[in-house]
Amino acid sequence: MEELLEEETLTDNGITRTNIALRNVEVLLRLVSNLINFERTDVYSSKMSISEYELNTYMNDIYDTFSSYAAIRRIEYTYESTFSYMNVSFDKEKMDSILKNIISNSLKYTPENGKVSISVSDTNDSWKVIIKDTGIGIPASEQSKLFKLHFRASNAINSKVTGSGIGLMLVGKLVSLHGGKISVDSVEHQGTTIKIVFPKKNKTSQNISDEAPSKFEALAPVLPTPNVPAKTTATIDNPNLRRILVVEDNDELRSYLVSSLSSIYNVQACANGKEALIIIKEYWPELVLSDIMMPEMRGDELCVAIKSDIEISHIPVLLLTALGEENNILDGLSIGADEYLIKPFSVKILRANIANLLANRELLRMRYANLDIEAKSMVPSANGTNSLDWKFISNVKKIVDENINNPEFSVNVLCESSGMSRTSFYCKLKALTGQSPTEFIRVMRLKRATELLKEGEYAINEISDMVGFSETKYFREVFKKYYKMSPSRYAKGGGNPAATDMEDDDED
Repeated sequence: MEELLEEETLTDNGITRTNIALRNVEVLLRLVSNLINFERTDVYSSKMSISEYELNTYMNDIYDTFSSYAAIRRIEYTYESTFSYMNVSFDKEKMDSILKNIISNSLKYTPENGKVSISVSDTNDSWKVIIKDTGIGIPASEQSKLFKLHFRASNAINSKVTGSGIGLMLVGKLVSLHGGKISVDSVEHQGTTIKIVFPKKNKTSQNISDEAPSKFEALAPVLPTPNVPAKTTATIDNPNLRRILVVEDNDELRSYLVSSLSSIYNVQACANGKEALIIIKEYWPELVLSDIMMPEMRGDELCVAIKSDIEISHIPVLLLTALGEENNILDGLSIGADEYLIKPFSVKILRANIANLLANRELLRMRYANLDIEAKSMVPSANGTNSLDWKFISNVKKIVDENINNPEFSVNVLCESSGMSRTSFYCKLKALTGQSPTEFIRVMRLKRATELLKEGEYAINEISDMVGFSETKYFREVFKKYYKMSPSRYAKGGGNPAATDMEDDDED
C-alpha cells in the first residue's frame, strides 16, 4: 500500500481511498498481534523471562510512548513517583502489555481536556502503580465482568472508540503471572482508577520453554486516529438516480460507502438509527443500508422500526455486520431484513446486492400495481413483501372501490381515509406501485369501466357516470390514452355492440 502511494499516479479520490485502506491495514496488523499474544499467554502461561529493571527509567519510557497522542487530544497527562531510584524484577514484554493496555484505555476513553495520571510508589516488599483518568467510567453493574474475554462496557461500545475486549483479560492474566493484584475503582461519567501491586522480586521461573517464542511481543494498543474528518452526509441531486440511505457510525467506513455508491445512486448518510428514522421521512430513500452495531439505536432496532411503520415498511433494508454466526444471520432475517452482508465485504458484492434488492422492488411494484389482485390473495411472501404493505394496498383499493362513482372523490379524501399525510401517502403508494395517487385512482376507475364495457348492459355515457367521470368526453379521452383504443372499440371487442351504437363521435 505504501509503495502504491509513493510510486503510482492516483486521482485525489484514489489517494483518499488508499490512505483509508492503509490506516485500516495498520489497525488489522495490531489486532492480529493482540490475538497472537492472547494465544501465547494462554498456551505458555507458566513461562516468563524475568530480569531486573530500574523502575523510574522503565516507567518514563512507557509514559513517553503516549505523550504525543495525549498532546494531540489535549489531555493533561502526567507521571510521578515517590522515589528517585528502585530496582524491581519482571518480564518486560508482559509488563509492557499490562501498562500499555491500561494507559491506552485511559487515554481512549477520556474526552479532550480531561486528565490521565500515572503514579508509582514504593511499598516495602512491593511496588504500586496507579493509573487514574477522568474518562467515561465503567457502569457499576458491569465492573464484575471487566476481566472476562471480549468484555466491553456498554458505554464504551456507544463511545465510537474501537476495541476488541481482549486487552483487559490479558492484563488480568499477566498481573497474576507476576504474583500481582489489580483493583478497579470506577464511577460512570467521572472516571476510573486502576491500582496494581507487584512484588519487587519475582520468583517465577526464568526458564522459557523451547517451543515458546524467544520474544513475547508486547500487546500493541489500538488508539483511535484523532480528529478524523467525519463525512456525515453526501447527496448528489440527480433525479435519474435511485436514493439510498447509508447508516454507519464508523466515520471512515461511512465516507467510503458514500464515495463508492455515489456514482450510481443518490446517497445520503448518517451515524445512527435515531438519525436515520428522521431522515427517512424527509429523504424517502428507496433502500436503507445499515450497520448493526451502532450507538443510540442499533441497525437491527432500526430495521424493526422501519418494518413496523406502515409509512415506510416498504423500504428494503440491507444490514451490515461483523457478526457472522448463522444464528445472527437468522435473527437479522427474522426481524424483516431483506438482505444480510457480513463484514469485511466486497464492494462489488455489496453493489450487486443493492441492485438485486432494487430490481426485486420493481417486480413487486408490478404485482402491487395489478389492481385485479384480490385482497384475500395479498399475503406476505419471502421475496421482500411485507404484510403491512399488502394491508396498505388492500385498504387503498377498498376505499377507491367504495367511491368509484363519486366524481368529487379526491386524493385528499383518500389520504385522510388512510390516516396518512399527503406526502407520506404519495411516497408510499409511488414506491409500491410506481403510480401517483391521482394515477392510481384514475386507473382503478378505468379498470372498472372495462368490466362494465364487457358486461354490455350500459351505454358509454352511463359507464362514464358510474366510474366517477363528470364528463363523458373527458372519460373517452382518458380511456383512449390509457388503452390505445376508444371505449366503443373496446366494448365491441368485448361483445357489446350497444355501446358502439350510443357513441357517435368517439372514433378517429
